[in-house]
Formats: sequence, structure tokens, C-alpha cells
Amino acid sequence: MKYPQLVFIFLFSLLLSTSLQARQLTVQAVSEHSSNSQNQYPLDGGILESDRGYFTIGESGVFNPESWAISYKNQKAGFLETRDQSVYLTIFETSGEMIVDRQLDFFDVNDETLKLYLFDNGRSVTRDNVANFTFFDPDGELIYSLSNSSQSSEGERESELAADAYGKTVVLYNPVISYGDSRGSRAKVVFSEKDQHVFFRDESSQILQVKVSESGSYITLLTGDGASYGVNIFDRFGNELNQFSFDDEKKGVAISDDAQFVTVYSGGRTQVLNALSGERVGSTSSRSPVIYSRYFEEDDVILVFGGVQEGNRIDRPSMSAIHIGQRQILREEVNESLSIYDVERIGITRLNNNNYRIDGLNRSLKVEVGF
Repeated sequence: MKYPQLVFIFLFSLLLSTSLQARQLTVQAVSEHSSNSQNQYPLDGGILESDRGYFTIGESGVFNPESWAISYKNQKAGFLETRDQSVYLTIFETSGEMIVDRQLDFFDVNDETLKLYLFDNGRSVTRDNVANFTFFDPDGELIYSLSNSSQSSEGERESELAADAYGKTVVLYNPVISYGDSRGSRAKVVFSEKDQHVFFRDESSQILQVKVSESGSYITLLTGDGASYGVNIFDRFGNELNQFSFDDEKKGVAISDDAQFVTVYSGGRTQVLNALSGERVGSTSSRSPVIYSRYFEEDDVILVFGGVQEGNRIDRPSMSAIHIGQRQILREEVNESLSIYDVERIGITRLNNNNYRIDGLNRSLKVEVGF
């Protein structure tokens, strides 16, 4: 073999190797979570573990709480627990130090609609009796209470709350309100006891999901009636910015931090739209059910987290990365099953160029993409 041929083969092999190394997708648990079991959820500097109804944080424990929550960025953990036929609100630092222990007067221990919502600054909100919400400060002192009842004579489902990590923008909504033969919904923003207003009402579509952006500046509503679906985008004051309609089923929505792009996903398909013009930026299909998806305009990449969800367990989890401009797809399986305690808390954050982190799981995942 002649020398020029050897040089050519060497250069070709080097080029192929570089290309293969560049086009890769790696998914691995962040080091501090890598040993977490299915029943261990990460806190900022600690772990919340559940074992047959017993929850522990550091040296502290709570048995069979009526409701429990981890704040949006894992800064606090809280519980609604029953003691001596009374309901108590308890909130812990991630070290296990108790910072709130308050008896909630007039709460019924048999109320099946009790729920706790917790913010990273220690503020909290409780729900009771289907539609009553009580707001507490970081010390557990009551700020105010209000009702979110629609007053429909036909009935309604339990009200829900959506907010950003610090409760800057709070949305209370009625996912399902009965109006005779139809099912409707409504949503309102709450800034204080006297500063609240309904910004969305529909007597023929149910609210499937409400998301407040990370900055608290934008609100997205996903609605549907089983035949058609819609996405409405509002600013934090409830002023509508745009709306989109779809003929196929939609499961979830993610909006970019600047509200320029909205990602809409269903069981096996993801679409990215320009939130201002409605123009479709890109779309992709997935071999596994989509659990969460989001578009990152800085990298022109759609990330799709998928798997088979059964209760709080995710089997056969996988990650797909789709570069819209290059029309390339990378896919990687996650070796172990994962768990969640609230699917609405799953989110993907961009760390830097082509590097991301998935939170809301028992093990946060670091994702690195190379195209």
C-alpha cells in the first residue's frame, strides 16, 4: 500500500471518529442523586424518603400525611398531617429542621380534598372542602383565605393551583364545572385577598393543564372537550396574548422563558409553534409515550422525555433530541426505571450550550447533546 493511501485512510478514519463523537446524546443521573431509590426524592442538600406511608427528612419523620409537597426548586418540604383528630401544617428545611408546626382550626380530618402547595420562600397554600384556599406566610401565620367555588348548581371538580416557584403569580382554576349536559372550566389570578379576577371562562371545554412560566410572567392553559383542544397564552395579569386550536389530542404545554415559542405535546407527538405568529417551527414523532417535551431556541433543539408511566413509576424511560435546522434525531435509553411524585413538576432546564437538566424525578438527569 502506498504512503498517500495510508494518509487518506488515516484522515478518513479520524474524520469518521470525530463525526461519531460529535453526534451523540448522553443521559446520566447527577452524581448526588445517582444512588437514590424509587422512594427517595432529592431536596436541595437532602433527601425526602417515603417507606410504606412513613416520610423522613434527616432525623425528622411524618406518618401517613393527608398531603405532602416539595417546593418547586426543592428548598422546602411540607405535610398536612393528622394528630389528635386535628389537621396540622408542618414544613421542614431540607436538613430536617422543622420551621412550621401549626394546627389548622376548622379543617376536617375526614376531608378527602385536603392538599398542600409549597413555595421555595416557605410560603404555603392549603386547599380544603373542594374549593377553599388558605394562604400562609413563611412562619406559618395565616395571611388570608378565599373560596374558588364556581357556585355551579350542577357541581364541580376540586379546584387546583398553579404558580411559579416563589408564588409571584398564582392561578386558581376549576378544571371541570358541570353545566347540565356540558363540562366547562374557569381560571383566575390571585395577587391578594382583594386583588383577584377571573381571566378565563369556558362552558364547553375543560382545563387539562395550567402552567406558570419560571419567571412568573406568563400563563398557559391547555383545554379540551375530547374532540378539539386549545392552548391559550396570557401574561401574568390574565391578558390574553394568543390562542391556538388543534384537532388532535394534546397532553401538555411548555413555553419558552421569553414566551416566543410554545411546545405542545401528546402521547407520541411534539409540535413547536411561534407563540406570536402561530407558525409551526418544527415537529417530531416519538416511539415511546411523551411525558414532557420542550424546545430550546438557543440550540434549535427539541428535547423529548418519554417512557411508560404507571402511577408514579416510569418504566423504559428515554430521551430524544431533535435538531430542527439540521433535521437530525438522537435517542438514548435510560438504564433504570424512574419515579415521580407529581408529573406536573417535571421540567427541563438549559445549563449551557447543548447541556440540560431534567428535574422532578427521584434522580435528576443531566443531558448532553452533540450534533
